[in-house]
Amino acid sequence: MAKKKQAIKYNYSGIKFTIRQRYESWYLDFYFDGKRIRRDTNIPATKDGLVEVKRVLLPEIAASLLVNVTPPYEDKEWTLDTLAEEYWALSKIREHTLKRNKAHYKNHVSPYFGSRLIDTLMPLELERWQNDLHQKYKSSTVQKYRSILFSILDKAVDNEIIQKNPLDRVSAPKPILNLEYSEEEKADPFTEDEMQLILDHANMYNRNHYLRSFILLMFASGLRPGEVVGLKWTDICFDRKIIQVNRTRQRGKDGPPKTKASIRTVDMLPLAEEALRDQYEHTKNHEYVFISSQKKPFYSHDVVGVNFQRILKTVGIKARVLYNIRHTMASQLISKGVDIVWVSKMLGHDDVSITLKIYTHFIKEDDEKRLKKIKEIGTKMVTFKKGDS
Repeated sequence: MAKKKQAIKYNYSGIKFTIRQRYESWYLDFYFDGKRIRRDTNIPATKDGLVEVKRVLLPEIAASLLVNVTPPYEDKEWTLDTLAEEYWALSKIREHTLKRNKAHYKNHVSPYFGSRLIDTLMPLELERWQNDLHQKYKSSTVQKYRSILFSILDKAVDNEIIQKNPLDRVSAPKPILNLEYSEEEKADPFTEDEMQLILDHANMYNRNHYLRSFILLMFASGLRPGEVVGLKWTDICFDRKIIQVNRTRQRGKDGPPKTKASIRTVDMLPLAEEALRDQYEHTKNHEYVFISSQKKPFYSHDVVGVNFQRILKTVGIKARVLYNIRHTMASQLISKGVDIVWVSKMLGHDDVSITLKIYTHFIKEDDEKRLKKIKEIGTKMVTFKKGDS
């Protein structure tokens, strides 16, 4: 069977060329002003010949036919900074994450390579850059900066600006055992007595009439603070007793929740319903469940956190971030034997292993419960007859 001749579609400044292999050379086929134009280039049908067609012949044809010529992306001289601008414009991550990544790039990548042509970057100098950063920052931080650069260079590969990502040849920094945990993992829950004190003093200022409902809802639902400030009344269904978590609110804008699993339906427990019905009396004519004293949606949950710290100081409870209300809900339910799979779903964790990692040490049981469990499990196992020997 004869090998199929190669044909390449290529748009140069609005002229749609088809480049075909004909015999041993490249052949052009395109339309201009309604007329079909076909011609042999007499350029060998090789990889180098194709480069000559794209970068020499087609620009000459376009220049002879058009007043204004716009080269395609691959014919631009791409510096890392120019590609980074395109990369940011196409990014679909949350705005506060995008802003943070841009800052990392500006401070830790651009000063080294921003003005460089991408196809001149060598693994050797990228490794030196990474090692220099490692002298100042821990491995996880260097990995963060590396990841941003790697993604931008991958975009260059996707668009055939370069053939391979030069960072592929540079080993990532090995993480050192890090005993610091993310906010999700820093579980320092409140006791039941502390929660009672907090709720008793939550509305000590008239302008913060929302605070008790906010705290009670977090405690009874396990929602993250950003998810609570992003709640709208259209997310609440009292009849079906469910709360739809569809967004989080950061820096004055709504965005997607933390992870895919965070987009979830939360069962409305009695205490959560109490908090929402109390809040309904104040904000039922507004779009958002919780609004500021200026009758506007919260810019973020930071102001709630500040007011929360005032309560802790007033009642003499150890200072802890607002996020620990969520931890309180999870730890109390798990320690009382509630199904951890259900708790994990309420929290919006990607899988139950994350929940176990954070809250395993809250799973406690006395000997009576443990012995009962051993007996129950034993009845479910296969039994064997005793041998004569």
